[in-house]
Amino acid sequence: MKSIIIARILWIIPIVLISSFVAFCLLRLGGSDPVMSYILQSNLPATPELINELKKSFGLDKSLIEQYILWLGDALWLDFGVSYMTGRSVSEDFLHFLPTTLMLVCCGFVLSFACSLLLGILSAYYHNRLLDSVIRIFCFVGVSMPNFWLAFLLVLLFSVYLGWLPAVGMEGAKSFILPSVSIALMSMCINARLIRSNMLEVQKERHIVYAKMRNIRGVRLHIAHIFYNAFLPILTAMGMHIGELIGGAIVIESVFALPGIGLYSIQGIANHDYPVIECFIVVLCICFVVCNAIVDILYALLDPRIARTMKEQKGRNIL
Repeated sequence: MKSIIIARILWIIPIVLISSFVAFCLLRLGGSDPVMSYILQSNLPATPELINELKKSFGLDKSLIEQYILWLGDALWLDFGVSYMTGRSVSEDFLHFLPTTLMLVCCGFVLSFACSLLLGILSAYYHNRLLDSVIRIFCFVGVSMPNFWLAFLLVLLFSVYLGWLPAVGMEGAKSFILPSVSIALMSMCINARLIRSNMLEVQKERHIVYAKMRNIRGVRLHIAHIFYNAFLPILTAMGMHIGELIGGAIVIESVFALPGIGLYSIQGIANHDYPVIECFIVVLCICFVVCNAIVDILYALLDPRIARTMKEQKGRNIL
């Protein structure tokens, strides 16, 4: 088990390096010009002398490889440079805005996880009955609805018409209710449908028939035997959805004007602010990779068969 954990942690390093290099190159080869964006934002004359001076100041006068090596050397020490537009440290700004985004993502994940478990188990337990049909219709609508459109509908209902919750800005814990629902609904519905389908598949397996023969029925059968064996594939979806929630925070924080890294990154994208965009991409990549590594480790802990398979694959790779 210890070797599996070490291997998964070591894999994070090359994946993040490759992803950061690809993102770094795509930004600079994409045709955007941060120098002209800065000049337009600052209402400065676009003289050749000023353009050359700004390129030198932003470090864009060097070759692509030189720029990446210099950027990587600073990024390893968590220094992602200075914003082209504000002149402030990107790392310090990210640390300032990060708590809001973490709170939003945590609330969204907890809501998605808890509700998807409840809906999925109930849908499987009442298979082909009225409650199952209602849950399936709800999940179909939830999966089909974009989170930004849901956010607008929630604001219209609970903020404009009812006046129960704030529409924008930070007004305490209640400011996270509508954004959390908006960011969690799609993941919740996907996971609920996945739980339902997995539990229905597990019900057909032989060990469930044996459990019924031992007179194990009702809630104990569905939770201890069916759900436990159906839960492992759902871990993969849960791990992926954490990264998706962080990515979805870009849109949701913009709709609700929450001061998080999503709104900060949107402003950086609009201004072609390379240091801000690169920092957000690296953070998002690390979240995806770390979440998937945690999922792999949990798989091995919960199912010894997977741990043995990983060890056998590792042995074959060595040979």
